Amino acid sequence: MGRKSLARHPILTLLALGVGAIAALPAAAQVTPSDVRDLVGVRGASGESELAARGYVQTGGQTGDDRQWTYWWNERRGVCLSVATAEGRYDSIVSTPAADCQRGGGGGGGSAFRPPEFGYGDSYDRGGYQEHIALICYGEGHRTGTQMKSGYTWDSDKNKYVAQTGYELTNEEYDTSVTIEIDGARGRIRPAKNMIPLIHSSSDGGWYDIANLSISRDVINGSFTFNGANRPKITIDRRAGRISLDGLTQFSGSCTPLDGDRMF
Repeated sequence: MGRKSLARHPILTLLALGVGAIAALPAAAQVTPSDVRDLVGVRGASGESELAARGYVQTGGQTGDDRQWTYWWNERRGVCLSVATAEGRYDSIVSTPAADCQRGGGGGGGSAFRPPEFGYGDSYDRGGYQEHIALICYGEGHRTGTQMKSGYTWDSDKNKYVAQTGYELTNEEYDTSVTIEIDGARGRIRPAKNMIPLIHSSSDGGWYDIANLSISRDVINGSFTFNGANRPKITIDRRAGRISLDGLTQFSGSCTPLDGDRMF
């Protein structure tokens, strides 16, 4: 994971910890998570041992003409991997919908493996239909962190180098996901823990209410509040299945439905 020095000053600690600014990084429909990128190209047996050591559990697989696919689930991170093995080596490792690991459900028929908290509430109008949408969206981006640094700096008054300790802003890669649930005119979003800044408003089990929610045939818009300075806007392109968060926290990813009987 690369780190890039941005600045050095004690007051920057409050900035980094208080608002948790994240720079956007566009994500393809499938990406290789940063914690397993080094395993692409290794022999299959070695890769299996490494995945297990990093918290992944194999949940299934299938065999094609010239390669084999296996699926690995990481409970702590909520990430499902699709690993393609060709000629005895890992040819590719990409994130894939949780349903492939028999977690979280998925579109295209079959059983829905819904999490226990699925079901935002019974907000349907008994006299007519209201939309219910449940999505999990995977993406990749950068976020700003801090790191304490010690060193020496030239003091012109004392005419010598003096010791100095301060905080340095760093730019860190991360892979993450968000979950969206919408019932009628109400909606909520659950960002992964690695997206949430240290200072944030209270949530309901990790869920934040979506304000200013609007739903059309092609686009869903809204916003939510991490803290007073960090209120990301949400845009979901229903045609492309893409989501973006725009604010001090920024995110871009691809969405998969949690309803097992239909696409959204």
